[in-house]
Amino acid sequence: MAGQIKVLLAEDELMTSATYKQLLQRKGYQVITAQNGISALKLMEQVQFDILLTDWMMPLMDGIELIRRVRESIKPIPYIIMFTAIDSQGTRDFALNAGADDYFPKPVDFNDLEKAIKKGLGKIKQTAPSSNSITVDTSSDIVPDFVGVTIASSTGGPKSLIEVFKNIPADLPAAFYIVQHAPDWMISGFAKHLQENTAYKVNVAMNGHISLPKNIYIAPGGKHLNILPKTQKLAFDDAPEENFSKPSADPLFRSGAQAFGKYGIGVVLTGLGKDGANGCSNIEAAGGVIIIQDPETAVAPSMPEAAIKATKKHEIVSLDKVGKAIAHRIKILNDKLKKA
Repeated sequence: MAGQIKVLLAEDELMTSATYKQLLQRKGYQVITAQNGISALKLMEQVQFDILLTDWMMPLMDGIELIRRVRESIKPIPYIIMFTAIDSQGTRDFALNAGADDYFPKPVDFNDLEKAIKKGLGKIKQTAPSSNSITVDTSSDIVPDFVGVTIASSTGGPKSLIEVFKNIPADLPAAFYIVQHAPDWMISGFAKHLQENTAYKVNVAMNGHISLPKNIYIAPGGKHLNILPKTQKLAFDDAPEENFSKPSADPLFRSGAQAFGKYGIGVVLTGLGKDGANGCSNIEAAGGVIIIQDPETAVAPSMPEAAIKATKKHEIVSLDKVGKAIAHRIKILNDKLKKA
């Protein structure tokens, strides 16, 4: 995989930079180094990189500002991994919110770093996923207690999700289920941040709990999240990664199609890779609604683009209108549910 892969290593400590450059080159990666954020950004404006490895504390422009600038102006975007001597839950959360895909405290174990690089490359290079459609009961027999909204997001997702929920009225009788690609330690911090921006109760999902309306459930890292039909109980799945991710949106969407049928809504936001595309086809087959963020407004457009290709009936809306689109559909489906 590493043959023509370009890696930009932004690190001001020359010994660290030289060490990781050598290790990466031995694995076959093409590595270019920069000693500060300004130099790194200039290089990225000239060369398309697949991976950005950046330290946090650098002169002239630090790693956090570099990540923000890259997310704003570099297309296509690389997979971004931050590493730093600063290690706390607060700094990790800060890095995630800035747009990092992964985060490692120094000293970084090279084997762990290489695994993270391969996962990022898998998402970037992923071809259209093969169909894994399941048989879904699309009859009127699926009458859940409330409307279910399943949401997929990845790169750029935390800020996008906050924007979405700011535009969803707090009194809607629906439950929201989120897969945000991130390690487990990032999820708890994100849940707290999201809670500050919505009146819905935000929960990190727990195995066996029965989900309720006016609640948001975020899949923890390392487990696939499923919704059981009839009971709307949450169930974890320890199956292998799907779409280079665990949790993956596809298992959540598949279970959402079975649990909510035509009273379900699937939403795909920004992200690298193709996760959620097959799941959207399952929701569509069950008669549910598909809402997709306009790729033009996404930090990473590939997940929305894949969902658009995988479905025939969908709404494509800009990020600032996704929340309103979800709210509108919840109201319509809730009215139908009352008459069912």
